[in-house]
Amino acid sequence: MGDPAGIGPEIIVKAFLDPRLSTLGAFVVGDLAALRAAQALYAPGLTLTAIASPEETRPGTLNVLDLGNVPTGLALGRASAPAGKAACEAIEKAVALALAKRVDAITTAPINKESLHLAGFHYPGHTELLAALTKTDRVALMLAGKNLRVVLATTHASLLEVPALITEQRVLGILRLTHAWLKHHVTERPVIAVTGLNPHAGDGGIFGHEEATAIRPAIEKARAEGIEAHGPHPADALFANRRYAGSDAVITMYHDQGMIPIKMDSMGSAVNITLGLPILRTSVDHGTAFDIAGQGKASPESLINALQTAAQLIRTPADAAS
Repeated sequence: MGDPAGIGPEIIVKAFLDPRLSTLGAFVVGDLAALRAAQALYAPGLTLTAIASPEETRPGTLNVLDLGNVPTGLALGRASAPAGKAACEAIEKAVALALAKRVDAITTAPINKESLHLAGFHYPGHTELLAALTKTDRVALMLAGKNLRVVLATTHASLLEVPALITEQRVLGILRLTHAWLKHHVTERPVIAVTGLNPHAGDGGIFGHEEATAIRPAIEKARAEGIEAHGPHPADALFANRRYAGSDAVITMYHDQGMIPIKMDSMGSAVNITLGLPILRTSVDHGTAFDIAGQGKASPESLINALQTAAQLIRTPADAAS
């Protein structure tokens, strides 16, 4: 369900009014009372039913595996420990069900990092929490939009920290994860573009050395392994001139370098896919939007796309989200 103080409950009840989701067999792990409050405001035609297990899910209603963990009167639009605790407990339950093969995939509504930290869960975000819960050493965040897939080499790290994180080992690991996912879900011969870290991809070392010491060596090793990768490219030219056309994904070096073009490409409808996990996880491409929580303004489109993508990847792995 995501953070109950954000737009998660709202976009969930709005999404399940959409007939496109009627055949998915999906249910919500979260708090029934919080969802009923949202349903009364934003989806009066929707019926909610409490279930005790995935096996009880039935069509024609929004099935909710009720954790009963959101306190009455929780303030919307604010970070808090109770909200972070409820969000994390829902993720933990969903992951446990996926690891036990009782569900085929999980789709996550947005969480708030401050709430998560206030509750004592000190993870930078969903990706790192999911890696810890599944005991996975190497994961990567992919955003799939209308015409573009972007994979982030680093996620929630300050710009001051990013250069030290861009190592040959990290970039090579991301290349391998991306290649494996694309080969399984998209094409037998994936093509991957890679950006540089610095302006003009370092311009021969004038603006930085990471391209020469980490990124290019990683690309060369990947190519020696049979991975069709090219770069490092100046990020501005790659995206502005659509030089990624013909590539199945672009690996970018830091959060905004990848998030800005994917959000411009998809206008809020992109899907977050975590690479490297032993379970299938998709998510929305936006946050908790505390500034509009409780106002009825939130769009469910990214959540609908994330749910449809999860179902698509389960049924027909050769057809990837795009």
